Amino acid sequence: MFAFDFTLTFDKISLLFALNVGILGLAAIIASLKYMDIYDFKPKIPYYSTLLIFIASMLLIPAVRDWFSFLFLWEVMTLASYFLIIYDYPEESAKKAGWKYFVTMHLFDTTPLIFAIVLYYAVTGTFNFTSFAQYKDIIVFLMFFGFATKCGLFPMHYWLPDAHPAAPSPVSAILSGAMVELGVYGTIRILDLVGWSVSSWVIYAIGIMAVLSMIAAILSYPLQDDVKRLFAWSTIDNMGWLFLLIVAGLLGVTGVEKDIGYYVVAHGLAKAAAFMSAGALLYVFGTKSLSKMKGFMNSDAFTAGLFAASIFALEGVPPFNLFFNKLNVIKTLLEVSQGLAIFVAVEWVIAFIIFLKIFHAYVISEGEPEIKKKLPASLALSIILLLVLSLISQFMCDFIWARW
Repeated sequence: MFAFDFTLTFDKISLLFALNVGILGLAAIIASLKYMDIYDFKPKIPYYSTLLIFIASMLLIPAVRDWFSFLFLWEVMTLASYFLIIYDYPEESAKKAGWKYFVTMHLFDTTPLIFAIVLYYAVTGTFNFTSFAQYKDIIVFLMFFGFATKCGLFPMHYWLPDAHPAAPSPVSAILSGAMVELGVYGTIRILDLVGWSVSSWVIYAIGIMAVLSMIAAILSYPLQDDVKRLFAWSTIDNMGWLFLLIVAGLLGVTGVEKDIGYYVVAHGLAKAAAFMSAGALLYVFGTKSLSKMKGFMNSDAFTAGLFAASIFALEGVPPFNLFFNKLNVIKTLLEVSQGLAIFVAVEWVIAFIIFLKIFHAYVISEGEPEIKKKLPASLALSIILLLVLSLISQFMCDFIWARW
């Protein structure tokens, strides 16, 4: 007799995560139609079928209600993402990034999850999601550590700045805008089962890793010349924001699941737009190097405009909805720690200043790089769609939250 019941169902929080995956998956498929023409080798990996498996696994993860199915789908997602990361196999950097990702995921993501799930089964007698108390700190921490590795939280972040840029840009958009967020979802699920009550050392561990992730990103932003690595570090930064919301929930603030869901959708849309705009630059100018594209506004104002809008959406500039989500994080943190709230606010300002400097140094500076190819309409459409949804994501989330 099976020790779990395989069922698929959605609640408010899981539906928001699935919504994020669905929108980004659709945008990635549309963007890929012409973007994949930049690869002039015979592919060893079937791109679209692998991409569909990747998207499907991410859509199903929020729907299952047992850890056995969750772990199976988690592995399918990891394997599919690995093949997509190494798609550009003639590039040695892609193979190295893929290997680092694959080894890291199985040592520090899958392994802790397996240990936690085995212990969970020993305690509860089932894989189904159910409340428990025995060994809860150990189980929660093991699961958090596994999920934090997938999210790229410090110090398990080291794989992310290599792996996400190595993949085709539409895939990078889903990796950074949807896949890593599912680590946040997994953390929410295990915390729900213990009533958001764990020992202080677990809370401190989560908080410290979140803060260090944000500091590491701030220190790394100015060092980046590869535009996709720049946005990869932004993912590490934003994961810090999300896990600080989890810390607030563990310290007694109610309603953080809603705040997390809204933030995930707003960040996912903005991050996907950013990575696809980076892909647009690669397609049009044939490089990811910002220094080699200096002054690209003078060569292609439309592509530069999409890139600029994506940066503003990602950095939480009004009227893009990530502004309201970041503001809400600060408001929430004020309820538990004035110091944390001030730190997050200052970090936000510093990050914005750095990105503004990058915009001035490379987008609107002197120079006129050569256009290699014209931006395809499918890629431009995907970016515009994501940016428009970034303006109304709050309303979409309100509609789902109120009616589900």
